[in-house]
Amino acid sequence: MSKSNNPEMRVLLFHFAEFGGLGGVEVAVLTLAEALKQRGFVPAIAEIAAKRKSCRTLPSGIPVWTVAASSYPTPWRPRSWASFVRSTLQFQQVLKDFYPNVVHVHYPVAQCFPVVGASVLPHGWKLVVTIHNSDIRVSPLEVPALKVWQPRLFKRANALTAVSQALLDDAVELYGPSIRNASVIHNGVGPQWFEGPLEPYSNTNYILFVGRLHAVKGVDLLLNSWKEVACRFSETELWLAGDGPERQNLESLAGSLGVSKTVRFLGAKTLQELPALYRNARAVVLPSRREGLPISLLEAGACGAICIGTRIPGIPEIIQDGVTGYVVPPEFPQELANAMTKTLGLPPEQVAKKRQATRDYIAAEFSMHRVIDSYVAVYESVLQ
Repeated sequence: MSKSNNPEMRVLLFHFAEFGGLGGVEVAVLTLAEALKQRGFVPAIAEIAAKRKSCRTLPSGIPVWTVAASSYPTPWRPRSWASFVRSTLQFQQVLKDFYPNVVHVHYPVAQCFPVVGASVLPHGWKLVVTIHNSDIRVSPLEVPALKVWQPRLFKRANALTAVSQALLDDAVELYGPSIRNASVIHNGVGPQWFEGPLEPYSNTNYILFVGRLHAVKGVDLLLNSWKEVACRFSETELWLAGDGPERQNLESLAGSLGVSKTVRFLGAKTLQELPALYRNARAVVLPSRREGLPISLLEAGACGAICIGTRIPGIPEIIQDGVTGYVVPPEFPQELANAMTKTLGLPPEQVAKKRQATRDYIAAEFSMHRVIDSYVAVYESVLQ
């Protein structure tokens, strides 16, 4: 395992929301913090929340500070500037308490305000920004103020990274003059996801979805496609692991489609529960309408699952169509059904070949060791 030339490097990872939801960005930040600590660096986490909280410590020993969210400062709302100053001063206090070499902002939305504010003051830390997906593709449309503040943050960044090439291309198109010293560093998965041999499936027979039950994940498309699959493979079930605002609507949709008996809503699962679910799934399906670089597919691939996803930016960087899984057009339930039917009909030797190819590809291209090496190289480059 490689070491940094600066073993006393102190890295503050700044998350866009309050920790506790185990979303993709949160998993990426937490995994990065723990990996940096294992290499002998000193990581810490800052989060944005509705109210400031006392510093707490995660079970891994990593401290977490909270910064209260700022209002979007506008000239005609004086109180919004008071909120901005409060948030900036709270972040400045975190910097004094932790004294980082590098501030690494992940999913830059609400953090734009305190980081830009603090960067105006004298400081010795360097700024790295990582974009993940909706932070540039959706949030600036929903909150127009971000179109002003994100480029301010990017201009101050000593380096910018994106979790996929497609995402970096979008950032350049949107904020071209503000993007500099940019590179792609994929999300990664740790060695625990590769543990154990690829054993035969258990007696359970299911296709799996893992993620938020949100419209962007396309679970409605999956249910619409499932009706045909369930007719042809009556002993196979569809398991949906996750929770979210669309759960009730999706349960109603399953009922109206007449597939409720073969669809299981498992609710949210812990990271400890997921490997067994991935390993025994006949396929892991992600019919998303928008993604950055989905960690669920990386986890599934590391566990040797055959993956099926939509041909949207990010997913084809993970799934090698026809080799490790299948990529289908978005918004086409019939194509999704065809891919699941094809996977369920594969002979055992083809299943074994695809499962091994999936694990080998994820290990070669998306291991956390490789990701950490890349981030450490970025940190060292900006510090030099």
